[in-house]
Amino acid sequence: MKITNVIPSGLGAPLGWVLVAALAGGVALGWASGASGPWQISHLGELLALASESAVVEELLFRGLLLWGCLAMARRWKCPRPTGLAVVASSLVFGFLHLVPEGPLVAPGADLCVAASQAVLKVIQATLFGVVLASLVVRSPWAARPMPACGVALVAPAIVHALFDVLYFGPLLLAGGTLPTTYLTGNPADMVPMGVSTLLLFLAVFVTARADERPTC
Repeated sequence: MKITNVIPSGLGAPLGWVLVAALAGGVALGWASGASGPWQISHLGELLALASESAVVEELLFRGLLLWGCLAMARRWKCPRPTGLAVVASSLVFGFLHLVPEGPLVAPGADLCVAASQAVLKVIQATLFGVVLASLVVRSPWAARPMPACGVALVAPAIVHALFDVLYFGPLLLAGGTLPTTYLTGNPADMVPMGVSTLLLFLAVFVTARADERPTC
């Protein structure tokens, strides 16, 4: 299988900006957390397992079931621009569900104004990321094929998702830090990685929107 058959034409530049956003956000996240120790290769396995697991599960759920489900509903209801609507709708759900924490929604003792700002930033960040990933699916030449071949359209977003997580969380985890149980920490410094990556993801979405349209599923 050629790489050009997996990554749709015209989306190379947006994917480059996505990875730049991940790297910039990861460096900022390491700084904000204070994890400045030497990198420990022993944590590499944990990082790769975390990134690959979340990428596969979330892509099957959000760019597989949810995206195609939204597209089918939009076409059944004869909505204008059904593909764009499905991309945006599934990405918004993806964005809002990133607020669901492993523990408390807001860290104990957090500044609520800062936490509210973090919530808005996180939803925007994840939604923008979801738009680029969904665009990889709907512009894939594999998307229009019958099952199970259409599942190949999920390969590219799964790879990009895993790379994003490796670059974003890598500097923190490799330096011996631990991931917070919630994005709403109330710490102003934690807004820096989200803000930097969100700005760069805006650029990625802008470039994606300007890319040549490909046949959609």
